[in-house]
Amino acid sequence: MQAERTNSAESRILHYVSIAMVLTGALALCISDSHGRYSRTWIAVNTLIEVAVAFLGAKYFLALKKRGGTESTVNLILLAVMLLSLAWEPVQRISFGTGRPFELILMFACKNTLLIMATAGCWGKYQRFAAWGSIFLMICAATTYSGPDMIALAGLELVLGFFWLFYSHWNSLKVALLPAVKKQNLGKYLLLSAIAVLLFLIVSFSGENPIVHAFKGFIPSSGGDSRGDLYARDGLGDGELLVAGKYDIRSFAPIENAPFMSSDDPSLYDIMSDTYDEPGEISKNIDRAIGLKLQDQKIEEKELPDAENINRHFSTARDQKVAEEKSSDGISSDAILHLSGRTPLHLRMETYDIFDGVNWFSEPLKTDFKKSITLKERFEKPWIVVNGKAHTLSQECRNELHVITNNHLKSNQLPAPLHLREIHIDLVDRLDLFGWYQDSIVKLERKELPRLVPMHLISHFPDQKQIQYRDARFAALSHQHKHYIALPEVPLIPKIRGLANQLVADTENDWDRIKKIEQYHREHFKQDRSVAFDGKQQLPLDEFLFESKAGPDYLIASSAALMLRSLGYSTRLVSGFYASPDDYDLKSDHTPVCADDVHFWVEVKVGPGPDDWCTIEPTAGYAVLGPPLSLYERTVEAILVATYWIGNHFVFCFITLASLIGVLLFRYQISACLITGWLRLYRPRDTRRLIFRTLWLLELRIRGQGQKRPLTMSLNQWFRQQAEHLSVNANCLAELAHYVNWAAFAPSSSDQIPSPGREQISDCCYQIINEARWVKRTP
Repeated sequence: MQAERTNSAESRILHYVSIAMVLTGALALCISDSHGRYSRTWIAVNTLIEVAVAFLGAKYFLALKKRGGTESTVNLILLAVMLLSLAWEPVQRISFGTGRPFELILMFACKNTLLIMATAGCWGKYQRFAAWGSIFLMICAATTYSGPDMIALAGLELVLGFFWLFYSHWNSLKVALLPAVKKQNLGKYLLLSAIAVLLFLIVSFSGENPIVHAFKGFIPSSGGDSRGDLYARDGLGDGELLVAGKYDIRSFAPIENAPFMSSDDPSLYDIMSDTYDEPGEISKNIDRAIGLKLQDQKIEEKELPDAENINRHFSTARDQKVAEEKSSDGISSDAILHLSGRTPLHLRMETYDIFDGVNWFSEPLKTDFKKSITLKERFEKPWIVVNGKAHTLSQECRNELHVITNNHLKSNQLPAPLHLREIHIDLVDRLDLFGWYQDSIVKLERKELPRLVPMHLISHFPDQKQIQYRDARFAALSHQHKHYIALPEVPLIPKIRGLANQLVADTENDWDRIKKIEQYHREHFKQDRSVAFDGKQQLPLDEFLFESKAGPDYLIASSAALMLRSLGYSTRLVSGFYASPDDYDLKSDHTPVCADDVHFWVEVKVGPGPDDWCTIEPTAGYAVLGPPLSLYERTVEAILVATYWIGNHFVFCFITLASLIGVLLFRYQISACLITGWLRLYRPRDTRRLIFRTLWLLELRIRGQGQKRPLTMSLNQWFRQQAEHLSVNANCLAELAHYVNWAAFAPSSSDQIPSPGREQISDCCYQIINEARWVKRTP
């Protein structure tokens, strides 16, 4: 009878654990479905209804089984629930005008069916279906929403799932285990559950994206890639209705009629004018020998910028920018781009080759420029290949993906990294939609980039450590473009050349010389966009370089470019946007790029090929993205970061470490104190349980003194061996050994012991609980 009651209790525990698992998965699915659509009150009411249905259903099915009900009745109920769940969707769409995508309709039908299966868990097969199905519900919910509450629910699901798995496994063995073994198994349940939660948290918070990924076709998609769904929502995939901008205007939506964030969309030059203010007027007293006569360079008239491109220039002479008053509301400007992928990242928009002393002129596209654009398939998607030839810097580079979304940048130039290889825009497979704005910058053959459409870019990021072994000057001279080494005929140039030669006088390696120029600017010049030089007294670059040493980034980049050209290295100025890792938004897993992120930097030719350019960042506070770190580099970086953090929190770390060491050394004593207090406050009603817990406590107290019972030694022998060290009567220990043997091996019929006998056992156990302490005796 006792064995039957024990099995019934254990079965009921598994039953209620499986119900809790399904309720947890159902709550997670409800949160992911209602995110941004329904209030938390609605979620709470829905959850309370499901909890009530679960426990009322459990009572009903338990009563049904006792009355001799069969599984066929349960099957009919499950079929009815599934059909009603599917039939509710048309009613909801017709009556309330709301609905769900097809994948979520199926998921909610499965959720309702699994909930009924869990309530019918008194039949073992339904319980197993419900337990495993609840994990599928959690995976589905986690693919569409990754907030803190979802992570907490997933952790709870893991704990419940591991407990159900381990408990059901050991329960199925039907072995009468010794008390010590039973305690070890219970500890294993808790330990493995804790490890599972720890691993889940590590996976959730590591890497760049905390969202749990799953296989395509088994979880909610975003409308599919071959059909449209009016009720599609965010999920896996890149369907034509990914997110239609219904709830967040900055959300992605690959549709041409997606809503616009602003009607006054800025171009790159608008952003530059707003950031650096308008160009100033050069005084006529300044030597105007800068009229495109380039020192020591024979550039023919036809090679100079034509009438169309002459206006595409950037002036280093700017009026002083008036400080703008910040809004009292503290509202920041909207992002013009959103970026997904590793940062920091330089997004190129325009390159400049000729400098006349004041103006940088945009590099024109040559009339005979021929660079093929091809189409290829990657994972059944069309990819536009803009650079299929491997440059010498990418011998060990691997493809790296970034996703850029245009919010409201008015431009048809594609903001992209330097070594762009391939482009993918959903459902776009026409080559005539792409062209060249400059010989290294791609444009779309339309007025501007599509809004709110994810544009996938595959690029290479060479390791600059490998460039130091190259002869950059030889590579540049063998494929030299005269515009890239041209210098204006102004008095400033000899001063720049003299300073550059002085900086690299003791350096032979070309790459080291380039890096010295870069490092000099990073250490000696401060970026300050509030400082501007109007050029009315002297050339802006002259005043900045030799007097002020503080100014905007375009002057720092211009100074570095001219120094490198004076040393004979092919150099060009580049403008675009800088995506900073400091702006990364963990919640959206994107880096916003705002108008304030407009930036200037330098590119130097370091290889023999036409694409062997390298990004140089002379402005302090900006970094260049390299290849992904190797496992060894990540390990070293993690150690350095951890060491730095420990150094900044030394007192906290010391106290925590000392506490952990103390807990580890005195774990048995601490456990014994806690269990003693527990047994004094709560007396077990079951006699066998009281005996086992008394033995457990006694073993912990003795283990705390370094004494462990050998597996081959009986309890009587061990108690006789330890009797002289225990501050309790030896007869009491002998009685406990007798009671333990009875509790472990006596048949269930012997539980019906008379009241005096039960009190005698209780007195013996509590005498040991209150008095038995291990005392070291000296001989």
